[in-house]
Amino acid sequence: MIEHILKDHVFIDFGSEIHFGSDQMYMCYPIRFPTVSFQLMSTALLEEIADRIRITEGFKPMHPMDEYTEDTCDSSGWYDFFYEIHDLNDGNAGLCIEFIVVSDKAEDNEELYTIDLTEDERTAMYNRMDEQCRGYLGKGCDELLAEARMRMEEED
Repeated sequence: MIEHILKDHVFIDFGSEIHFGSDQMYMCYPIRFPTVSFQLMSTALLEEIADRIRITEGFKPMHPMDEYTEDTCDSSGWYDFFYEIHDLNDGNAGLCIEFIVVSDKAEDNEELYTIDLTEDERTAMYNRMDEQCRGYLGKGCDELLAEARMRMEEED
């Protein structure tokens, strides 16, 4: 079921730039790893999830839902959604979809939120990104991560 939901509601925005880079985390010492970041198209499902997250934080949603109407929403802005794959753990899938609030009128303008994913959702999300990259770029996520690793090593 997850695969079907993602297939209908999650799309890479190939009009935006795919970012190759590296990220870092600290355990006992810094560990760098290659990453590839995608901007996602804003869809009704992602917007609803973002609105619900913001409601739990005490903010108005940007779209009418539940008891919120056009008049009681903050419809002056939008959300930018991002997803990242990385070469840190098995599966290479990111732990969440991130979104940024873009609205001059919102108190949380430019705040970053996350839509946390379960292990099954991460796997399905990685497969969805791989499918789209193969279709539009002619190469899969593993090849994109190899390119990110090469760029990261060139920086060192």
